[in-house]
Amino acid sequence: MGRDQDQWGAGEDGDGPVRAELHVHPAGTWLYVGEPHGILRVPLGEDGRPEAPAEWTPGLRPYGVAADSTGARLYVTDPASERLLWHVLDPAGRPSRGVGWQVFTPTGARPGGTVAAHPARPLLYLANLDEKAAVSCVPLGPDGGPDDDGTTTLWVRGTAPLHKGLAVHPAGTHLYVSDPRGRALNVFALRADGRADSDGPSLTLQMPQSPGPLTVHPAGGCVYFAERETGTVYRAALAPDGLPAQDTGPEALAGFTVPHCTGIAVHPRGTYLYASTTATLAVTELSPHTGHPSGRPVTLPLPRR
Repeated sequence: MGRDQDQWGAGEDGDGPVRAELHVHPAGTWLYVGEPHGILRVPLGEDGRPEAPAEWTPGLRPYGVAADSTGARLYVTDPASERLLWHVLDPAGRPSRGVGWQVFTPTGARPGGTVAAHPARPLLYLANLDEKAAVSCVPLGPDGGPDDDGTTTLWVRGTAPLHKGLAVHPAGTHLYVSDPRGRALNVFALRADGRADSDGPSLTLQMPQSPGPLTVHPAGGCVYFAERETGTVYRAALAPDGLPAQDTGPEALAGFTVPHCTGIAVHPRGTYLYASTTATLAVTELSPHTGHPSGRPVTLPLPRR
């Protein structure tokens, strides 16, 4: 990875708190990073290796970032205004020229945290600022716009809104919600339409760790999460049915520690795992079949404008 490392400028940290949440375009071409002045797009090689130069979309301060299952639209949450925004993407994964950000303010929900998309259905999952409606399931219309009338809510006990992590199993069978305050991973069983079977988790896995940002390996064999207190990144095995494996606990990835981790993502081919802070991007190679690390982690400074 050293061939591109010198092209990544360390720069200034920005003015105020930065989420730096991560999301990889479904085609594996871009890594989107929330920035203090917009969205950073890091180009990815065919195997998922970060490359240079990066590109920016200015004008907003996003928190959650996610593309829909088709890769045609990018969705972000804005905690300050409690809104969900989305932008049409061109075939290359860049925001389409001449089209601005569309805005959605839902009824009975306060979006402001993480956002995740269902891998096959036109449906988003949003972490809310209101604990009475902890996670919203928001259907998307043919034009990509959220459907307020079809929005439903899920309840997750004791979860701090801005520290939730959301991830969906690649088969669309389960939604995973991390709870760093309760030291738990909540699992919601999903129906074929992407809706949850009930308004509460079907399983809550207690653990010694305090799980923060999380993502699922595309082969469906494990969940990765960053421990909120130490920054250690863990791999938690999943059973074939998508539930956490009961015979083994989360295992720390050797040498992969990201203090104050703000986001975590895995390449659609399962070849690279990415974890961010407000100033850096940590990257490690993975076995695409098992999700186990196959190389040494490398930490890069995030490019700045």
